[in-house]
Amino acid sequence: YPAPAGGTGLTTLPPSATPRDEFDLGIGYMQRKDYALAEQTMKNFTQKYPSDPLLGDAQYWLGESYFQRQQYRDSAEAFLAVTTKYEKSAKAPDALLRLGQSLAALKEKEAACAAFGEVGRKYPRASAGVKAAVDREQKRVKC
Repeated sequence: YPAPAGGTGLTTLPPSATPRDEFDLGIGYMQRKDYALAEQTMKNFTQKYPSDPLLGDAQYWLGESYFQRQQYRDSAEAFLAVTTKYEKSAKAPDALLRLGQSLAALKEKEAACAAFGEVGRKYPRASAGVKAAVDREQKRVKC
């Protein structure tokens, strides 16, 4: 498929592409800091594959694409969805941390502190990296 005239640069995958291929494409955009394209790809993914096991991860990266562009209201919504709909996702502890950071950026201190406090309670086995980040953020926001 040739790209449409004045195309956005979004890579068109072959019809045989798997959900994983599409997800990996979105991750590739994140790594290149093409956040708008990452957002588009992850949104497409969540619409096309509503029951894929990667859905929670795709939702997380959608939030991350907003977060990196300082669209904190959108990122908070996306991260909240991960922690409520996909709380078993490997990305859920990170999403809860990011939710807190998004809320802190929106000057919603109490909600941010509540999110940070929830990480340890809800995900006692969260990675050391996530736990250290929570501690750091709690001090920064003065929870």
